[in-house]
Amino acid sequence: MPYDLPPQHQIGRLGEEVVPPRAVYISHIPATLVIAGVLTWLAASDLAMMAAGVVGGVVSLYLLWDWLFREGPTRFSHLVALALLMGYGLGTVNTWLTLPRGDLTIAQFLGGDEAVYARGMAAVLIVSAPIIFLGEFFERPLFGSEFRLPLDQNTYLFIFLGTVSVVIGFFTHSLGFQGGQVGAAGQLTVATALLTWMFPPLAALTIAVFLAVRNRFAKVFVGFCTFILCVLIMVIGRRNMIYTSMLVVFTLRLTGYRLKGTFFRKFFLIIGFGLFLFVGVSVFMLLRLAGFQAHNPNTPLSQRIQIALSWVQEGTALNRANEANQTNAQRRTFVLQFFADVLDASTQRTPALGKDFMGFAAQAVPRVLNPEKDPNFSEERLADTQFNLTYRDSANSILTNGATDFGPLGVIAYPLLIVVLFRLCIGFLERILPPLPVTFLALGIMFTLIQTENAIEFYLVTLRNVFTFAPILFVLSRLPRFSLSNR
Repeated sequence: MPYDLPPQHQIGRLGEEVVPPRAVYISHIPATLVIAGVLTWLAASDLAMMAAGVVGGVVSLYLLWDWLFREGPTRFSHLVALALLMGYGLGTVNTWLTLPRGDLTIAQFLGGDEAVYARGMAAVLIVSAPIIFLGEFFERPLFGSEFRLPLDQNTYLFIFLGTVSVVIGFFTHSLGFQGGQVGAAGQLTVATALLTWMFPPLAALTIAVFLAVRNRFAKVFVGFCTFILCVLIMVIGRRNMIYTSMLVVFTLRLTGYRLKGTFFRKFFLIIGFGLFLFVGVSVFMLLRLAGFQAHNPNTPLSQRIQIALSWVQEGTALNRANEANQTNAQRRTFVLQFFADVLDASTQRTPALGKDFMGFAAQAVPRVLNPEKDPNFSEERLADTQFNLTYRDSANSILTNGATDFGPLGVIAYPLLIVVLFRLCIGFLERILPPLPVTFLALGIMFTLIQTENAIEFYLVTLRNVFTFAPILFVLSRLPRFSLSNR
């Protein structure tokens, strides 16, 4: 039987019952981060950077476990802190442990300054502390503990229409390898941009509904959509698969699927997603390597698949994928380098004073509304010019944006600004949209926030897409209901 929301949920939209502030988020975690950050800043060594990365990584794993498996409150502020601590902390630890460099430190190996890198890691910890503290005190949890997503005909219709849209996107080549495909004019079309943005939250919603729904006919129907989306998301990218899996676990609680206190469900869910990620990441890497073999970065997806299948027939596919993944993971996870160098340079030279923000903001405006925008704007080029650096392509994040524009002050202010913008956005939409549309839009925002390597442009594009989808979803929510009963 479809799950119908009680009347009070319709009034509160996303629920009313919230938990009180918790001591571990008010004192324990912020104090740990600040103390570790200050000590790392003073020590300013390679070992101190590693130790700070461990502290940040452990805290991020605790935040992740508490949020997903203990069903802790969902706050945008905590998701931002989670992304920063996980990306910079665990990324630094992984590179420190796995990168072959002999007796050299990471800084010596990369030609950098270990004191600068250590202070960069310290800054990540110190900045995350007030984000967590202020969020626990002042940000109301996004979903009430009693909220349940309606598993009704409108939800099934939304999943079906979304899946059809994604399939059409692939057939029309709007979507392809690594997501949205650039059109003839060298830009993403409006349809491509929207499909690219909606794919991950749609996949998370669909998988969660499939696991939770009990109606047999609905189970088969949603299961078919789930299979299609799971296959197609392997083409989009590794990060999309990882962050979508995290979003699935969260979305399960909104369907009434209980994880809290259930060891075996948690265990099998982790194993299941682990296998999915192993297969998905391997498939993606094979398709990527196929493009390298074809010596063409724009190799069509069909040709990539043919090359990958030939390796499967040869029996070399798994070894190729594993070797490429291992090599890529050794250095690619060290996203700290660019941020640390920009932060250090911003304390010695005049920052860009908003040029970075304005450049990314212009990119978020569609070309039809801003035909004069510079499509080649790059934070790296701006930072190179402003601070006399030598980066051409590196890991952008909300922290690099803040450091480029306003130095340490921007590093503190920019993450808080993003949290406030998104919270105001959802607060407004919650008043005018039914539960399903606002939940889907919230999932899209959350998918953006839990990623470390997102610049201001992606946050602003998410805001743009949210307000573009809102009227479409409102209309869909008002369509007549249909029956999916096997009785």
